[in-house]
Amino acid sequence: MTNKLGFSPIVAVLALAQTVSAQQIAKPLSTLGGGLVSGSILCRGTSKVPMTADAQQALPLQVVADLNCGQPVSWSSGSEGYTLKVRTEDGKSGYVVWMNVAKGEVIATTKSVRQPAVIKDGKVRWLAGTEGSQRFYSEGLEVESLTVNGVTVQVSLQDTGWKLLANIAVANGGLQVVNVIPSQITLVNLGQVRKSLPYQQPRKLRTAVNHQILWTEADAAPSASGFLVNAGYRTSDSDGLNRTQNYLAQHQVDVESKAEFNPHSEINTVALKEAAILPSGHISGSTWFERDGKLQEIILRVPVGELVYEFPLSFNHNN
Repeated sequence: MTNKLGFSPIVAVLALAQTVSAQQIAKPLSTLGGGLVSGSILCRGTSKVPMTADAQQALPLQVVADLNCGQPVSWSSGSEGYTLKVRTEDGKSGYVVWMNVAKGEVIATTKSVRQPAVIKDGKVRWLAGTEGSQRFYSEGLEVESLTVNGVTVQVSLQDTGWKLLANIAVANGGLQVVNVIPSQITLVNLGQVRKSLPYQQPRKLRTAVNHQILWTEADAAPSASGFLVNAGYRTSDSDGLNRTQNYLAQHQVDVESKAEFNPHSEINTVALKEAAILPSGHISGSTWFERDGKLQEIILRVPVGELVYEFPLSFNHNN
């Protein structure tokens, strides 16, 4: 980082212009030309990340806004340097150190057409291109997010090399209390032999736990069955990506920080707890499942209230 104690008149004018520009409410993202990249703010040991008016972040910092952990941002594709010029959902723009931004994917400049989510036999499945289905990156891990009737469930799945680790968040934006019972969450391997992978009770894991309980060797991504194959609809799920609040961000930061400590004492801290979630409330935590070699097609089922939220996932074993 460069410290600048003095400014020439020209530099001062430019800095002032940057400050005014960064504080203005900008045009909607859909009006901007060129490819945009979505992402979210990473907090590395801090509760907020400063967004400044200047790319050099000279001292004293010209702070435009303090960005929250997991806050969605976007920027022009191809941006390089020590900092990125990012834009928030409320239209503010400024510079953030690139290490504090988790990259997502290119946002289409045209709007996707979306089908309504389909509820069948008490189940609803994440499907790119349908209403309520989004995906984004949180702490570098891919997250599937599914919202139905105001209730949002977000999941990421990792292979620790010992167990399968699912990070799960549930946010209740509905009007009724919803219940979450971790032991009822299931993970099914849809390989040649369909097999349910047993849920692992955190209290039992403590007797044999090692540091691999929180490590990540591989990150699951949406499986091919999670994308629309309908000529009348686009398969991209990027539309509306920046409007998805990340309920997993802080939990995943906590998991990452605790992975270096004694997992015997930390497993109960990060484990998902049984809860009745009031309207406007949310919870997050980790669940573990038995590992079964090289998994391919997987379905993670999370019962919340009267619905079962299904997430199709897969691991890429070629990387």
